[in-house]
Amino acid sequence: MFSRQSLAATWKDVRPYFIFSMILFFAALVVGGSSDATMGLLLEQLSRMAELANEARNADNPQSAFFWIIVKNNMVAFLSMMYLGIGLGIVPLVSCLINGLMVGFVLHAAAEQGEQIWRIVLGLIPHGIVELPALFLASGFGMMLGVGLWKGIWGTLIGKDAPWSLFRRSIVGSIPILLILAIAVFVAALIESTVSYAIAS
Repeated sequence: MFSRQSLAATWKDVRPYFIFSMILFFAALVVGGSSDATMGLLLEQLSRMAELANEARNADNPQSAFFWIIVKNNMVAFLSMMYLGIGLGIVPLVSCLINGLMVGFVLHAAAEQGEQIWRIVLGLIPHGIVELPALFLASGFGMMLGVGLWKGIWGTLIGKDAPWSLFRRSIVGSIPILLILAIAVFVAALIESTVSYAIAS
C-alpha cells in the first residue's frame, strides 16, 4: 500500500483526474475574474471565510488560532471532496469549481478597488504551492472514486470482467493519499499562518 510501486500505481490511476481538476480550477478562476454571474454564491463563501478570520483575530494567539482553523477546514474540505466523490464525482467537481471562482473573484474585486494585485498573489503563492496540488489531488481522487463506482455498477449490469477493479483500487489507495493530504495541509497551514500571514498583514 505504501510501497513505491503501489504509490506509482495509485498516481497512474488518479493522474488524469488530477489534471482535469487543475484545468477546471484555472478555468473557473478565469470565469470568476471576469463575470459577476456567481457573485451571490461567492459572497456567501467569502463571508464564511471572513467569520473564520475574525475568530482567529479575536483569539489570544491569532497566528496559532489561524493555523488550527486552516488545518481543520482544509482537512474537512479535502475529506469531503475525496469520499463524497462517491456520488458520481459531483462534490469534488463543484468544490474545485467554487475554489477557482473564489480566487478569480477576489483578484477581480481587489483590482476594481485599486488594490495591488501583485501583493495578493504574493500572499497566495507560498502556501498555494502546497495547497493547490493537494486540492487537485483530493478533487481528482474524489472524481476517480465516483467514476469507479459508476464503472462498477454499469460493468456489473452488462457483464463486464472485473467491473469493480478501479473502485477497489480507489478505496485501498485512499489511505496513503490521506496521509499525503494531511502532511500537505499541515505544511500549507504552517506557511499560511506565518509567511502568508506576514505578507497579508
